[in-house]
Amino acid sequence: MEYSFDFGAMWEYRWVFAKSIWLTVELSVLAIILGTVLGVIMGAGRAIEPRSWLMRSVWGASTVYVYLQLAIPALVLLVWMYYCLPLMGIHISGFWTAVIALGTNLSPFAAEIFRSSLRNMPRGEMQAASAMGYTPVQIFLYFSVPHFVRNSIPPLMGQYYTTLKMSSLASVIGVFEIINTAQEVINQTYKTIEVYTMVALCYAIVVIPFAILAKRYEDRVFVVRN
Repeated sequence: MEYSFDFGAMWEYRWVFAKSIWLTVELSVLAIILGTVLGVIMGAGRAIEPRSWLMRSVWGASTVYVYLQLAIPALVLLVWMYYCLPLMGIHISGFWTAVIALGTNLSPFAAEIFRSSLRNMPRGEMQAASAMGYTPVQIFLYFSVPHFVRNSIPPLMGQYYTTLKMSSLASVIGVFEIINTAQEVINQTYKTIEVYTMVALCYAIVVIPFAILAKRYEDRVFVVRN
């Protein structure tokens, strides 16, 4: 049977796809925020020197968390949370389950990036600033924070791209992001090629502006360093 390609048929579903794009962006941004916050906390815990009992406990807990989350695939975590938590009396919507699962999946990668950045602080620069009369607060704000941001953001961008694209996993638990919406449109139109072409365009709309902003930021960091 000859297939009749008609991309114009997608025009009728433009607002359906627009809504799915917005939900995908919302889900991804919330997951990125959660993953970054958890990453900062765990990265700081991993970066401390385990000299005292308390510090060893913090370092140990952070390390166990990071390696455990690195070992668990995002899809496994997502499905486990969605189906197992209700059995324990914890009920979370599919949307927030996806946010928590994807944010948790991002966090160990962010933690290792932050740990590396914290460990590589230029001690000589900090000591020179102290010798010039800067207060500890000024050193933190003017030297530590900019160095931390410059070294952390570029590698984080790659992880953020991954989280954006992994938002498609939310379709497994019934969240109407782009992939799940596409399946519903296919069920109504039987236009498989057109719908999945539309899916590709939707992800391009989401990811390309983010990639352009990330590239501009990286270019600015490179200019500042040089």
